Amino acid sequence: PTNVMNTVIRNSVQLICIWLTLWLVAPGAQAQQADPSLIATTDRYEFHSNFWVNLHHFLYAQAKKPEDGKLPRGRSLSRAQWQAMNDAITWYREHLADKDLLFDERMYDIKRALIRYEPDDVPDHAAVTEEHRARLEAAARVYRNHYWPRHDHQNRTVWAWNESLIRALENGVLDRIADLAQEPWPDGRIRVDLTWDANWAGAYCTTHPTHAVITSRQGGPDNSWPPGGWLELLFHEPSHALIDPNNSAVAKAIAAAANELGVEPPRGLWHGVLFYLSGSATRDGLAAEGIEHSLLMHDEAIFSAYHEALSASMPAYLAGDISLDEAMLRVVKVYLE
Repeated sequence: PTNVMNTVIRNSVQLICIWLTLWLVAPGAQAQQADPSLIATTDRYEFHSNFWVNLHHFLYAQAKKPEDGKLPRGRSLSRAQWQAMNDAITWYREHLADKDLLFDERMYDIKRALIRYEPDDVPDHAAVTEEHRARLEAAARVYRNHYWPRHDHQNRTVWAWNESLIRALENGVLDRIADLAQEPWPDGRIRVDLTWDANWAGAYCTTHPTHAVITSRQGGPDNSWPPGGWLELLFHEPSHALIDPNNSAVAKAIAAAANELGVEPPRGLWHGVLFYLSGSATRDGLAAEGIEHSLLMHDEAIFSAYHEALSASMPAYLAGDISLDEAMLRVVKVYLE
């Protein structure tokens, strides 16, 4: 009996020691496993500054420029470094520059693959071909020292500039957009990758899951966005998960209105409505913080063909005086006049 009791005690002590070890080690292990690209999380978003996603978009943006375009900061590179970057850009120009970051399935797969990797990793995923991987790896050795510090700093700076407003506005603005769109938000936080270069528009969003890429250059790609424009894009882009051209409540209301009037649904109207709803929700949210904001679609002349129809018809819907179906019928009627 004494031996049995000693064995029980010894085993119990061992189990306690193992449990204590796991309890003490776990926080450190979790810290080591944390995503180094993660800048911050909020109630509704997670913001990232990912090395490979930034490099991918940088090479893509350079490849879209004329072939005689000068490489930024090229004079600071050695001949070998310049050649590595130029070879990668040339490869992008020949294989990827003609593909749309938003609509091309291959570009979607590449982006989703690259978010898996840390700066010191080499992307090893089926979506990234061996030739592509070799170009990325060669360019990465130059990008890491000559471009990435500036780009990463800008990504994190833009977050810091906007953090207080994002945290103050996100729930109210996103919930308002969902109410107006008559669609629920997908579960989980919205991933946002901040990048020095995005696409031609400065931002885009893929869905399933919702994943936005937004330039961190505060004034946009041509430094022309008005104050509040970057925040509006932050709320606008994920709204593509709620309003699409085919199956969303907005698209169905537009189709019903067009059918009643015996016309084809106006091309792109769904997107104009998205700009109007997300812009209005952003404007009202900023107004509550004492900040005046003009809708991005008005300041940048986006979907200008629909401005008059939306401005004449949508305020009654925002006020709750008419239904979405009635609002879309009025919009289409005014547009056709």
